[in-house]
Amino acid sequence: MFFPKYSSLSTIEGHRRRIALLMRTIRRATDAAIVSLFAALVLVVFFQVIARYVFNQPPAWSEELARYLQVWIILLASPLCIRKGSHLAVDYFSHKLSPAVRMRMDILIGLLITFYVAVVTLFGVRLMIVGRFQVSPAMGIPMAVVYAVLPLSGALMFIESALRTWSLVKKRGEPV
Repeated sequence: MFFPKYSSLSTIEGHRRRIALLMRTIRRATDAAIVSLFAALVLVVFFQVIARYVFNQPPAWSEELARYLQVWIILLASPLCIRKGSHLAVDYFSHKLSPAVRMRMDILIGLLITFYVAVVTLFGVRLMIVGRFQVSPAMGIPMAVVYAVLPLSGALMFIESALRTWSLVKKRGEPV
């Protein structure tokens, strides 16, 4: 068995623990990637500033790399925002709704977000396939590498959104 220490648990409880362990591992890896990419971004921008003001000639690749790193950081941080419920939201009317209606609205919004990120993931894969034949202007890397963050972050956002929506559905059965 893949997780031998859980073999004596009931099947459902064992699956829940495996999923929780898998999600914890994915989240830690994503957090580590965000921190690493941010550190690389700081170093690249610092190098670019030094090259511009000390040597009066910044490398062409540094601006492009900084831009791509920013995109990767933002898109990899989006699943974290979905998990914590900290994405930008217009909640002007939600505080006026009853708790039961607010819960239904939150579930509907969760389902819409889940559907949207599924579409983003699929189109990200398509864009990545097209990007195989393009190269970035300054660094000369395949654009598929740059576009790979779309299906990756889309899949992570899908998982986080589905888990968050499922927890709302489960909570709905309890008294509000």
